[in-house]
Amino acid sequence: MNYKRKDDAEQSLIQASSPAAERCRCLPLSSIQAVPSQDQEEETIDYHNVTPASQEMNALIRTKLEGCFPRSTPLSLLLLHVSQLEHVHIHPQPALLHNRQRYHASASFLEQVLVNVRRAIRDDDELLIHEGTGAAIIFPGVDLQGVAGILERVSRNVDLLHAETVIPPLQRETDIVLGVGSYPESGPSLEHLLYHVSITAHRFSLRPAISVQMWEVMSTTGEVVETPLASAQHDDQHQMPKTVQGQGNIPYMQLPVKLPARLKQLIPYQVALELSCVPVGRDHHCLTVAMADPTNSKALRSLRVVTGLTIFPVSCDVAALNALLSNEW
Repeated sequence: MNYKRKDDAEQSLIQASSPAAERCRCLPLSSIQAVPSQDQEEETIDYHNVTPASQEMNALIRTKLEGCFPRSTPLSLLLLHVSQLEHVHIHPQPALLHNRQRYHASASFLEQVLVNVRRAIRDDDELLIHEGTGAAIIFPGVDLQGVAGILERVSRNVDLLHAETVIPPLQRETDIVLGVGSYPESGPSLEHLLYHVSITAHRFSLRPAISVQMWEVMSTTGEVVETPLASAQHDDQHQMPKTVQGQGNIPYMQLPVKLPARLKQLIPYQVALELSCVPVGRDHHCLTVAMADPTNSKALRSLRVVTGLTIFPVSCDVAALNALLSNEW
């Protein structure tokens, strides 16, 4: 276990080492929560609602806090956890997507996250780090209202991260979750504090705009076009694309009745009309476009030039597409 000090500042930092890219087997901090067996943990933990921690992080936190209870002054704790989902290749089934294994991130990625976190905390706030898995920050004398303000500042800073701009750019879908708790508001004991800290307060998902996979489709000109297969679930999609046989393995999407204004502004109406397409989802630098002919390489190139984004084409019902294009924007 290493003890480090950042830039000779007064910020207290405790760090433990951890191998990169190991399986994430982190669990809730508190024994109040049901702790699953080792064989069942991935199926039992709800990673959308639970902020887990590694055994090493749990031990660090308990070592630092056990001598602080009972106490007469408030104390707050913020927990940050990072995990990455394994890649899924070639047309995965929904069950496979749900059961993807999680891994720890690299220490360098966690450090880039913590650069943003440090901007929202004081130099003398105690920072505990377990490389690749996450961090915890102890705030003596800070009550629930105070830590809520800190959480908001930390969340804003973490939200500035993008999969494409971290170094190196992320290749895996990455979840960053935050949990907070405060004594005595969270309960009369350390276990109650840890229980509330393990409830997710904020969750961020960084999804690479494109995966390393490429799938080939035949264009209308007979040219083979390499099209990126997006690994992201676009925030604006009403339904995940599904592959339609007989269309060159191009995903098919059921179109919404109405397009959000923030998407329509990405493609001028006259361009959409000319190319017979509509924007249906965006994730960072990747734009999902429903097209009457998603294999048209010239149209794809035009869309890349017009939008400045990576284009992920999907097929759709032409009648539904024409209905959307009948309303000018």
